[in-house]
Amino acid sequence: MRYFRHVTKESKITLYPMVCWHVGAPQADYEFIHEMIARLKDDPHGKGIYLGDGGECVTKSSKGSIYEQTMSPQEQKQWLVNAITPIKDKFLFGVKGNHGNRTFKESGLSFDESLCSALGIPYLGTAVFWNLVVGRSSYDVYTNHGVDSGVNTGTKINKAKVFENLVEADAIMTAHSHVCAVIPPVRRAHLENSKADSIPIRWRTTYGYICGCAYDSRTGYAEDHAYPPLLPAHIAITFYGDKKGHSREQSCEIFNVDANKANQPNREDITARMHSGEARCPRHPEYQAIRQPQVPCADCWRLFVATHP
Repeated sequence: MRYFRHVTKESKITLYPMVCWHVGAPQADYEFIHEMIARLKDDPHGKGIYLGDGGECVTKSSKGSIYEQTMSPQEQKQWLVNAITPIKDKFLFGVKGNHGNRTFKESGLSFDESLCSALGIPYLGTAVFWNLVVGRSSYDVYTNHGVDSGVNTGTKINKAKVFENLVEADAIMTAHSHVCAVIPPVRRAHLENSKADSIPIRWRTTYGYICGCAYDSRTGYAEDHAYPPLLPAHIAITFYGDKKGHSREQSCEIFNVDANKANQPNREDITARMHSGEARCPRHPEYQAIRQPQVPCADCWRLFVATHP
């Protein structure tokens, strides 16, 4: 557990935990990822946190089907670097997920740490217990990628609540389970004996946030095991300062993907069209997929990996 501190004089700050994008997996929703990047970019009060599992990171000896991956771990990292670079200055820090351990066990190379290093984002390991100061309001925040979770939503929430036994915080941000949810707040009483002229009983409210994913589980492992599908969703959490009666308040907004949006073509379709010379990026029609794309464009990267499997 490491300590971090961020201070802003603004009246509010909105945190965007970016997590579980699983770039390189066929189920990764690149359109949704770009939507979240655009939201953070356009939010003048927005700050990002990298919460791990940006890449799928399947290896020959790890879980997952290596032959279904659309990018190697190196290509996954490069895709993430290209996508995040335009907003890298808005990120406060990053922590590791569980998928990066796959490459670390085999090579000693940390996927998440090397990604943060390439972006110039502070990498703070497994967990961060940090202080967020907004105006004259101070918040204690705990951030962790999360721990193993079950299939049912109740089990996922209970796994996220284990951190309430570890820290006393105003907000706890976790992920890993791919669900995007707000946990009912927990309120605990404590004594503040410094206020001798008043009743010393004070209350602390802890808000819990499970921060979602950009992984569409209607296919793949979840479908094979008849798990309830989870679709891409992310959360944005706003912490208020001391202006206009919003002292020490929190609010949040959840962004859900449209389940019936036009499906992205699967890898086999892209490969067939690219080999026949029919596929082109609609935004960069001049791109021929001979070399890696030099711009953070999901369509260009799909064309590249289709012709360089």
